[in-house]
Amino acid sequence: MTTTEKQYPYDIERKGSDATTLSGAGYGDHADEKLRALGEQNPYYDHHLTWTAEEEHRLVRIFDLKVLTWIGVMFFFLQLDRGNMSNALTDNIMVDLGINLDTITLGTTVFILFFCFFEIPSNMIIRRVGPHRWIPFLMFFWGLATASQVWLKDKATFLICRALVGIFEAGYIPGIAIYLTTYYKREEMALRLSIFWSTLAIANSCAGVLSYGILQMRGVANLEGWRWLFLLEGLATVLVASLSFFILPEGPTATKGYLRFSGYLTERQELIAITRLVRDDPSKADISKKLISRADLRRAFLSPKIWPNILIGFFGLLPSTPISAFAPLILKMLGFDGLKANLMIIPGHILGLIIMSIVSFSSDRFNERAFHGAAATLYYAVCVASLALLPLNASKNSLYICLIFTMGAQTCWHPVNAAWIAGNTAPIGKRSIALAMYIMSVNLTSIAGTNIFRSKSAPRFITGMWILFGSLIITISLFIFQRYHLMYINRKRARITKNWTLDDWKHYDETTEDVGDDRLDFVYSY
Repeated sequence: MTTTEKQYPYDIERKGSDATTLSGAGYGDHADEKLRALGEQNPYYDHHLTWTAEEEHRLVRIFDLKVLTWIGVMFFFLQLDRGNMSNALTDNIMVDLGINLDTITLGTTVFILFFCFFEIPSNMIIRRVGPHRWIPFLMFFWGLATASQVWLKDKATFLICRALVGIFEAGYIPGIAIYLTTYYKREEMALRLSIFWSTLAIANSCAGVLSYGILQMRGVANLEGWRWLFLLEGLATVLVASLSFFILPEGPTATKGYLRFSGYLTERQELIAITRLVRDDPSKADISKKLISRADLRRAFLSPKIWPNILIGFFGLLPSTPISAFAPLILKMLGFDGLKANLMIIPGHILGLIIMSIVSFSSDRFNERAFHGAAATLYYAVCVASLALLPLNASKNSLYICLIFTMGAQTCWHPVNAAWIAGNTAPIGKRSIALAMYIMSVNLTSIAGTNIFRSKSAPRFITGMWILFGSLIITISLFIFQRYHLMYINRKRARITKNWTLDDWKHYDETTEDVGDDRLDFVYSY
């Protein structure tokens, strides 16, 4: 073996795997046996395979360019379809439909309720159908639902369309997160999720430019500009979804065919792709396609280790909905041109992309989650407090600058928390439900968030800003609590197994009912 080759032995000190072990006496050999037994569930796993660091880097680059890039394209259109309502508000959609801001708020509530109701069922199906089929299916139909808003007539049709978009968008984001775990190790996930969510910032930036142009089509074919906005962006989503059926591979070992042509990987690269994943997380050796069990559903809902991260998602992203959704309207109320307001928020999205990428890269680089999330949230809290503390007679330009910096902090810790959940939850069924719960919590913030800014307190919404500041202080506290909570569990398990022998571990394996991250040999990352 050359000096550049890596043996990648089973690392018994590594944090976060469902087969990770504490350093119990004599358990190292048993850990290797256990890894071999679990890995052999997958025909592409090779227990003795070695490879160079450059080979692994090349493999990851292929996944980044061939898989992650297209997922980013898909997410781009998700955000266009999800966020175009805020752009439509600047084109008098409320006047055209005879509705008011309260109806828009109700539409958001309807969207979120249907989204959350179908989130877990969608993620229970995805493993059976396969993300490479289910995700394009969802995308195709939410694109149609978006385009159908060209025929909106009144309050009833508005609410029906918002419900349909919510139904078909449910399951997409956690489904993508699960799909990415079939390509990337846990230490690679935060940055990849950051790249995935950075598409949101790009989409929001482009949405401003697109809406500025499309909304000026008002009168073409006797249609209002916002109708053209829904129609064109919805049909573009349908087109991308149709292509996705032929572009998304089933996994690292099934990349040949259709628009993938001769495939992405050689036979050796396929072996490396699977073996490195199984060594990182042995639960990924399971290639069975089955519906997620009720037991996984129950374990996820009743796990006290998951809920702090779920609450982080709710309280931490609570400010994002009112600030993002109403940013163009706030600028318009401050006296800026309504259509140009869609362009003026672009710097905030670009700043958000930069900050989120830095936080996620650093989190993966140092294999640390809690302090990165807390520090990023603290920056966000300072920005929100600044919006509330600016004098009532502050110039609209100073308010605009403060708003841009606040928008730049909105989701900067989001990929870190999602990667934290994915890495600390096993087996895969429980992980799927946990990620669905997390995305549900994130989206439920929209119901509360849209009701924080009331029309009577426009355009400064000072009371609402202080409520949002309080939610961010709670988020910081949850990040710190979860860190020391998981540290306590790790130490408790270490004390229990400190003097265990190989026979003790074998007896535990044969008799325990503990599964995944509930096992005594699971070590949480923090």
